[in-house]
Amino acid sequence: MGAQKKSKSSMPAETADLSLLKWIGTIGLALFLVIFPYKQGLFNGYELGFDGAIYGSIIFGFVLLLVTALYIYRKGQNSGYRGILSIAVMVLPFLYWLSSFQAVSSYYAQFMTLVFSLLAALFISSLYLAEAKISRKTIEYGIMLSSYLIVLFGLLNLFGQMYYRDALWLAHDGYRLASVFQYSNTYAGFLIALFFVSLYYAAHCIRPSARIVHAAMLVPIWTSFMFTYSRGAIVIIPVMVLIFLPFMRFTKQIAYLVFMVLSATVSMAILGKLTANADAIAAIVQPTQTKAQSPVSLFSSLPLQSWGLLILGIAISIGLIMLYHAKASSFIEKKSEKLSTYKWSFAVVPVTAVILAAVVVGSLLGSSAIRGLLPDKIAARFENINLQQHSVLERLTFYKDGLRVAEDYPLLGGGGGAWQAMYEQYQNNPYWSRQAHSFYVQTLVESGWIGLIALIAFLVFVYGLYIRSFIRYPELRGSHFVFFMFSLTLLVHSVIDFDMSYIFISAIVFISLGCMLAPFSGKFALERMPAVTGQPWSKIAYPSVLALLSLCLLVVAILENNALQKYNKVYNLAASQQASLDQLLPMIDDAIKAAPNQSTFTLTKANWLEQAFTQTNTASYLDEALSALNKARETDPYNRNLLLSQYRVLQAKGLFEESLAVIDEGVTKFPWDINLYEAAITSYAKANQTAAAEKNDTKANEYAEHIHELSTEIKRRIDQLAALPPEQQQGRSFAFTPAIESAISQLELAKAN
Repeated sequence: MGAQKKSKSSMPAETADLSLLKWIGTIGLALFLVIFPYKQGLFNGYELGFDGAIYGSIIFGFVLLLVTALYIYRKGQNSGYRGILSIAVMVLPFLYWLSSFQAVSSYYAQFMTLVFSLLAALFISSLYLAEAKISRKTIEYGIMLSSYLIVLFGLLNLFGQMYYRDALWLAHDGYRLASVFQYSNTYAGFLIALFFVSLYYAAHCIRPSARIVHAAMLVPIWTSFMFTYSRGAIVIIPVMVLIFLPFMRFTKQIAYLVFMVLSATVSMAILGKLTANADAIAAIVQPTQTKAQSPVSLFSSLPLQSWGLLILGIAISIGLIMLYHAKASSFIEKKSEKLSTYKWSFAVVPVTAVILAAVVVGSLLGSSAIRGLLPDKIAARFENINLQQHSVLERLTFYKDGLRVAEDYPLLGGGGGAWQAMYEQYQNNPYWSRQAHSFYVQTLVESGWIGLIALIAFLVFVYGLYIRSFIRYPELRGSHFVFFMFSLTLLVHSVIDFDMSYIFISAIVFISLGCMLAPFSGKFALERMPAVTGQPWSKIAYPSVLALLSLCLLVVAILENNALQKYNKVYNLAASQQASLDQLLPMIDDAIKAAPNQSTFTLTKANWLEQAFTQTNTASYLDEALSALNKARETDPYNRNLLLSQYRVLQAKGLFEESLAVIDEGVTKFPWDINLYEAAITSYAKANQTAAAEKNDTKANEYAEHIHELSTEIKRRIDQLAALPPEQQQGRSFAFTPAIESAISQLELAKAN
């Protein structure tokens, strides 16, 4: 006993410190996944209201990176492919930083540099910290706990015990389940990834308790998925199954498919009644113009019946899956021993799955009788799966418009936030979408072809390295395969939607990329590197740079977050009318000084000054507003609200020629905004009348000609909209307004006289 105590007490402090750093980082990664999804999934909507939560996650992530840097320094292993990967992932934020020098939105260019730095930090942390099985398992448990809680959160909203804004997203055909993400398609992509992972656990877990936990979630996940009414996610299911099955043993492939069919069948059996109940509950709970939200008790008849059906489905699926493991698994194992010895055996089940999937899809699409077994809304969604549906045509339009942007910003793009800033100048029709609906198209627009190629090269390198290691080192295979499934499914679904604009989803992807490679880190040594890595300086160079970088980024993020907090404070004071303008202006100037590129701060100040001028007629307020707006537009030239504010102030100051130049710029940058055409035409009509009254015929004719050009452009664009496919929605209204028609009529009447 005394010897044991002596041995423990003589344990080097370095080992204890190393273990502590590792556990701080590991638990930090797990907590990141559990804490942050409830802030709208950390959605990056390129609006001020979303930024605060994202800054919180960025600060958290950079602290983790600092811990990882200290851990790497103490452990001293950063050679081989792991070192190359750590450097390669930092290329992504570096390219975003380079693109910020030609950014169309300076603030969001910096913001996206911080976001990609966060993702790189999470990748590096997971790559180093998840090397040991116990730490990797901790992160696994974190991601699964977080995911299952999100599913439960969504169901509580679906069945009416909770109300979270847009957890049930109101679409044109009714409510669609969205949970924390407030957007059903992203939730669908997340659920499909989670479904694949839960199936893997249900098929591979050895402990019965673990099998039961994951089997219990299959029906809730699939049921939730069906309530998203997402067609795109349905389409990628057979593709992902075909990719994942060859990585499993023959008998596990069978179990995987059997459990998928069982859980989907059980879910569909209760889906009709659940759909009717959910619609009735939504009518009670969801707010309208005449009533506030009103959650209902769990013990009310509709929720109680819904939860009862769901629990029954869970019990049936658990029973069938456990029965399969107890009775069928060993039987199939024995019968398939000979078949498993053939090299092509891994392809038997995937090929069979493709054939069965084709039969099922053909039946759903071609047989009204089979579709009639489904709830009406779900049947309608299946019936409308084709390449001519409006959502497909609209996405193709987004992608074509993104390529048009890339023609003008080919190498490094327009910087972070470039799509939301510029898409209206390039769009084919007046849709409204601040997201490109594709992670890769949005990356192209923001960081150019260099940024997109770097991203794809990094992903190909990571997945290629994992697949090679998976094949070459079978003794190291294990549950880290779930990280491969999670990340790849989300990245594939992100081809057709903006899942990666949710920083929580992006975090899952980059943490998964690191965790799936971490178990093979001992095999990642490169023969040519020992000569370099053996040098004393090499052991401290990389972690020192990493620590310094994390500290610098941490300071930037904290300063930006503090500026946002200052703005929120002064804005709330103004909204509650607890301070005068003289008190508010120094406070908002302080926020602007702290974040000079954040144009929302300046816009708020300009609006207050405009209101003050209206009330007092003090010209100095307009001068100050115009000075602030001119400066803000230098760093955010595509901000429509800044442009309109500048136009109003110029008009109020009597600088009509300058205001006409600004509104013309607006029409050029936002050519589908009919309100800007209206402002331009009515302004030019007034200028024409003034010039005519002053007998300045040259100017009057110049203004009249410009009105004619604007009118002709409106007609051309209306004809362009008429040529859209009938299945494609036009988007916002674009037609001659009464004010435009009145201005043109007055001009024609003046000509006639």
